[in-house]
Amino acid sequence: MKIHAFLMIGALLLGASAAQADVTFTATTTTTGSRPLNALQVGDTITIDLRISSTGTPAIAGVGASARDYDTAVVSFTSGNSVASFLNEICIPGTGCFNGLDNQVAGALSEDNDFPSVGPFVKFANAVSTTPRTGTGAQDPGLDGIVGGGDAQFRLVFTAQAEGSTTIALGTRSSEPIVGDAIVEAGGAISDATNVLLNITVPEPSTAAIGLAGLGSVVALAGIRRRI
Repeated sequence: MKIHAFLMIGALLLGASAAQADVTFTATTTTTGSRPLNALQVGDTITIDLRISSTGTPAIAGVGASARDYDTAVVSFTSGNSVASFLNEICIPGTGCFNGLDNQVAGALSEDNDFPSVGPFVKFANAVSTTPRTGTGAQDPGLDGIVGGGDAQFRLVFTAQAEGSTTIALGTRSSEPIVGDAIVEAGGAISDATNVLLNITVPEPSTAAIGLAGLGSVVALAGIRRRI
């Protein structure tokens, strides 16, 4: 079932020409203790809230997108959730949205390790329609279900595992059709979205911090000797 879902997008990519759709992923991040992404500590969580938007032109027939490229020795995927549809053409507060792209990986997300040449990745969008959609996503409900509420449509949580640096790439990559990550326009032309790159660093204890700790010990010892 999982691989079949990838092939739905992949089938559209075969023989398609490259183009440029105006589709954008935007992200906000929340970390344990509000620490910056370049100064995390082992055990910290990184919550990534994503939304997708489009100008509505050209019409979009499919979207495949993943989180990938991360070093599992530095961060590990913990959990994630995804909405059931996006880029809806019609949204009515209190009623719902219509004529959007139906997401085949809606609900709880999982990490995939079936393609060693690609590495681990988390598929958060895999949607295709026989009728291309022109919705911009401006009023799309997020995971909270509120039309126009602006909540995340895709939420992924990673946990810092060890000191080091890595990058989490979120979005499309049409150069690797095996995973099926691309924007598919009406007529079959493909392109990449404006993606998100998050640089993550879990620094080692700095020499300065160690030096200050040592200096504190020396001062404390000197104080003891003076009292003696």
